[in-house]
Amino acid sequence: MVSDNDTYGRILDAAAELFAARGYEAVTLRDIGDAVKIKHASLYYYAPEGKKQLYMAVMERNFQRHREGITRAIANAQPDIRSQFRAVGQWLISQPPMNMSRVIQADTNSIGEENALKLSRSAYEALREPLVSALDRARSEGHIALRNLDMGALAFLTMVEVVHSVPSGGSKLIMDAYIEELIDMLMRGWEVR
Repeated sequence: MVSDNDTYGRILDAAAELFAARGYEAVTLRDIGDAVKIKHASLYYYAPEGKKQLYMAVMERNFQRHREGITRAIANAQPDIRSQFRAVGQWLISQPPMNMSRVIQADTNSIGEENALKLSRSAYEALREPLVSALDRARSEGHIALRNLDMGALAFLTMVEVVHSVPSGGSKLIMDAYIEELIDMLMRGWEVR
């Protein structure tokens, strides 16, 4: 597979956009070829295994980009967990939604069990691990008492993904307010203390 050239990058960009909008099943190689203005048969030069190979490459690239973005957001934030999660939330909201529920419920059924397991592991590591590390530091410093760090990280990610679908009129101020409220709910809970 040729992966280090401009055409392959354009193919992955177009495939990513199409898969995100329509899902794996609804996208054809012809759709991807049309988007980059090449014959769909030419895509086999870049992805000899076809659409499934492109989908895997798109998802792996997406997860890697998210891992780097989350890690960078945590590193550039103030050292407290609230600031770190605020930075991660703001970064995630600035990205296109991952639509992980569709990926898990629909797309993975079409790509085979082995590929689905590989993507599941990649997503879990890329999205969860940086957050669990930040939560673990906060817990070891006595700032939080969260017992299940995995659940905390996954709850945060799931809730941020839902924020993407809340009407905001595209306002960054509204989205930031949603993230702040989300973090407040997670950090302080809903019960009166």
